[in-house]
Amino acid sequence: ELIFKLTTIFSTLHTPAGYRYAYRMGYLYQGSKEVIHSVRVQMGDAFNSSTYFWHNWSDLGRNSYTPTQEYVEMFPWADGKPFNWEETEAEGKLDEMFAKGTLADNNLELTRDPRLYETVIVNGLPKMLDWSNNAGLMSGQPYELWVGGYDAGNNSRDETMRFATGYDNMKYYIGTEYQRQYCQWVTLRLSDIYLTYAEALLQAKGDNAGALTWINKVRERVGLGKLEDCNPEKNLTSNKENLLEELLRERVCELGMEDARFFDLIRYKRADRFEKELHGLLIYRLDEKGNRIETKWFEGDQNQGAPQPVHFDYERFTLHNIRRYWWDYGFDTKWYLSPFPQTEINKGYGLVQNPGW
Repeated sequence: ELIFKLTTIFSTLHTPAGYRYAYRMGYLYQGSKEVIHSVRVQMGDAFNSSTYFWHNWSDLGRNSYTPTQEYVEMFPWADGKPFNWEETEAEGKLDEMFAKGTLADNNLELTRDPRLYETVIVNGLPKMLDWSNNAGLMSGQPYELWVGGYDAGNNSRDETMRFATGYDNMKYYIGTEYQRQYCQWVTLRLSDIYLTYAEALLQAKGDNAGALTWINKVRERVGLGKLEDCNPEKNLTSNKENLLEELLRERVCELGMEDARFFDLIRYKRADRFEKELHGLLIYRLDEKGNRIETKWFEGDQNQGAPQPVHFDYERFTLHNIRRYWWDYGFDTKWYLSPFPQTEINKGYGLVQNPGW
């Protein structure tokens, strides 16, 4: 009954022009009816600036996630069809994998799932999104994440600092417009309930159609087509295994950086995912002759009238700093469970240590 009452909230709460705005306000806005449970830890700092355990006058230069190439490729195109690097590269359209056009030319189009831009900072994304008047309008300088770019510098080439993987985290950071704002850490929100309900229908009843109904409610909120229509070759209306894989992918796109993915992989015992090497992205700016140059645009050749760069070379690279132990030695099944403190075991009231510890 609760599920169906909440449906009305999800479908009527936000109807802005921008899908990014709808997604953002669903989890970030403290008055959002989509937030079922959140945590607010009161804390100050040396500058008496933070409100809820967040140095919210600063940026992410001190601590942050660095999203991987594998994660970014999980997000589909803006119409909901899956992104495929090899196909996009063969079509000569890697320059369009994040955006087409520029703000300066008044023809900027974001080409991927709106949730990508709300979760990951990508090359060419404008730094501001107006969320004060429901417009969802972009403005500001674009992020320069190529080698030598204004923002990334040598981060990706050296695999260090904020843009070590060629990307940075956007979730809960947002940008300068969120500085000194009230922050809440969401532990449960409505889209999580929808996707959990879809998973229950699929696993308990083998109800592919029912599961797709609830998955598509989440996708519809950000303008994506129906999952089964966008992936016809996977036979999602009848193939349970394929639908489960898509459901887990949908969860990480919707709930990225919200402590969901790790536990999804743990509860399904996905050692294959843990053992898979991960990659970052090196981006190289090209001049008008197609040569690589390591020149920033903002506070660089923009001052001489150069247009915003839109042509690049791309190289995916294996992450080595720090290389994961299980990439080389395998994932031990004992890691599916955490150990109890030995001091607790030693109390002798019958608590048994988890296997392997």
